[in-house]
Amino acid sequence: MSNVLLKSVIVLVLLLGSIFTTYATYPAHADSQFVTVTATNTGGQTMISLSNSANNTGNIVSFTLQINGEGSFKSFNIQNDWTGTKTSPTTLAFSAIEPLAPGNTISFGIKTDQLAPTMTWKTSDGESGQIGIPQTNINPGGPTSKQSDNGSGPGSSQIGKTTDTTPPPPPKGILDTSTFRIIPSTPAPNSHIRVIGFSFSPQANLDLYVGSDKIGSFSSDANGNFVTTILVPESEQPGSVNFVLKDQQNNQKSFSTNIKAASSRSNNGSVPNIPLTLDVNPIYHRGETNSINGTDNPGSTVTITLLDTKGNPITTSVVQADKNGNYEMKNTVPNDRDFGKYSVTVSDGKTQVTKQYSVVTTHNISVVPSATRYEPGQTVVINGTSISNQIVHFRVTDPTNQVVYSKDANVTSNGIVSMTYELASSAVKGTYEVTVTQGTDLVTIFFGVGQEADQHITATLDNLSYQNTDKPVISVTGPPFSTLNLIIVDPSDTQKFADIINLGSSGQATYSFNLTSYTPGIYAAVVSHAEEKVEKSFAVGLSTNTGKIKLSTVKSSYLPGDNIIIIGTTENTNSLLQLSLTDPNGQVIKSVQTFSDKTGHFSSFDFILPSIATPGTWKLDGTSGVNHSSIPIIVKSSTQAITISLDRPSGAYTAGDIVTISGGSAGVTASVEITINSNSTLIDKLPTTATNRGDYSTAWQVPRTVNPGVYTVQASSITGKATISITIQ
Repeated sequence: MSNVLLKSVIVLVLLLGSIFTTYATYPAHADSQFVTVTATNTGGQTMISLSNSANNTGNIVSFTLQINGEGSFKSFNIQNDWTGTKTSPTTLAFSAIEPLAPGNTISFGIKTDQLAPTMTWKTSDGESGQIGIPQTNINPGGPTSKQSDNGSGPGSSQIGKTTDTTPPPPPKGILDTSTFRIIPSTPAPNSHIRVIGFSFSPQANLDLYVGSDKIGSFSSDANGNFVTTILVPESEQPGSVNFVLKDQQNNQKSFSTNIKAASSRSNNGSVPNIPLTLDVNPIYHRGETNSINGTDNPGSTVTITLLDTKGNPITTSVVQADKNGNYEMKNTVPNDRDFGKYSVTVSDGKTQVTKQYSVVTTHNISVVPSATRYEPGQTVVINGTSISNQIVHFRVTDPTNQVVYSKDANVTSNGIVSMTYELASSAVKGTYEVTVTQGTDLVTIFFGVGQEADQHITATLDNLSYQNTDKPVISVTGPPFSTLNLIIVDPSDTQKFADIINLGSSGQATYSFNLTSYTPGIYAAVVSHAEEKVEKSFAVGLSTNTGKIKLSTVKSSYLPGDNIIIIGTTENTNSLLQLSLTDPNGQVIKSVQTFSDKTGHFSSFDFILPSIATPGTWKLDGTSGVNHSSIPIIVKSSTQAITISLDRPSGAYTAGDIVTISGGSAGVTASVEITINSNSTLIDKLPTTATNRGDYSTAWQVPRTVNPGVYTVQASSITGKATISITIQ
């Protein structure tokens, strides 16, 4: 919280219409000289100067003026780095786009309908609310304060003094270089226009006419510029017209345009009034671009201000509603923006609407386990949110790096997703890793079995391949408040770049870096903490020129939910290629980019069959430019009966040989019993357990005492029985 201590409320006594130019300064209390406000009245306009003392420790972000008693404000003008609003006839509220720092001064021009109103001012730092207590000073329009005999010295005042001196003529407000325009350029009757002007005299009082009809008065700022909103009278008729701007000496600038007829009318002939609305995506992620949009009267000018987590303005933009009353602006969140709640305020000069949005972690997926520790036999529950109506894939890996669970989950229309996994009673104790993916988004969380989970570090890049004009974004997780080391290794295994990444209370962070000096090749981002290290490869400037592509997988057949490990080679090294998986109906299920290394080899672990995968022949494609390769993938039904096979297609063995017996579709982690029989006689029994994919494998050594002949090998599980013959020679 800022330490601004603004302990005084000063009453400004502004004598308007006096024949003298009056200058009066009202300082803050002597024990707190942080703020000074002065008022100067000249030419019918009062200039207010607000100074932030160089001894202050904080900025001033708002300034409010209020008339005490009778009277109202007629107009005001401001400098470019502040905005102003007439919140009531007797109150003006000014807000800083660029806060007033210590040692700086800002000026405001005002006009009221009274000769000598009294006013109260107050300031705020934007965090702690009102600073000080509004007070009311004596009205300088009343009896003058005590003066010395010669009218000077301590206590003297020139306010209220009479003289026969004729006031000087007002200065010229419109110069030869002055220009102005209106938005929209062809307004309609009873619509608001934004009037924008440049290169006028500073603090010039100006009047705007349509033809001979005066429709508004305002003043230029200290730089001679202005932006104001004025209503075109309903009485104006469609057709050619001149907008004329006049100063106090009747100098003029004109703008010729057309008044257009209202584009649509209600049944009774009146122009429809479209209310000002605002639509903002409630959730933003770093680097993401979304639309800020809404409605207002057609052709109206809307000012959009973005405010930070403390309510301070970040940026202000002006857009125009189209003929249907719709307006829109694109908003991109920088990669280094702080997480938290932000605000958007829109104003059309008459109405103001504000909504909030949150900048959250870069990932669309947000999931947490119901507990950080489970015991064998318990059920793991993971809940979270993600993009609605899109599949989320969960994969659980045990401490031995074996995948023990894999499942697709649906996300509700409200963005809710969940997963349950029952731990086996024989589950390995240690830290389990849960990888959650949706499209290209991936997050990793951990839980412990029989112990608390260790907080491992993870790292993901937003892309696999970049050009040297790109800025990669790496998302990392680790122990909260820890410091991670980042090293970029070039294709020659030499350190190219190094930095540190500080994690906050969430244990998450994103980091972006430049590739300007990177030559084409394959690089690695290495993230480390203590004894742990994660390495992610990425390519810079590679082409799609692989030459001949060879594809293969580690298995010939798969079950729904299986992970497909792809390996291959390319004729040319360091080349980009696209891998895609297509189901039997011709629908592309997933497509990812990868690259071959400096030896021409590539691999991918990114393909996981859906848990509801259609049995049949699937297709795996590899494409790079004009080069293409394709292989079939056999997907079996997860409900089919158990299968059995031997390591020798002939099935012939001799005494003492090792026989490898394997199969699939036995059921996820199901018990499998292998028996070797001769007619009705049991020779041996071999119990085993299937994997989480339903596969099993075991070995049997043929006894040296067994008689030659044909024997039967049978596998039994919850999915049925399967047999195969074996010949002992």
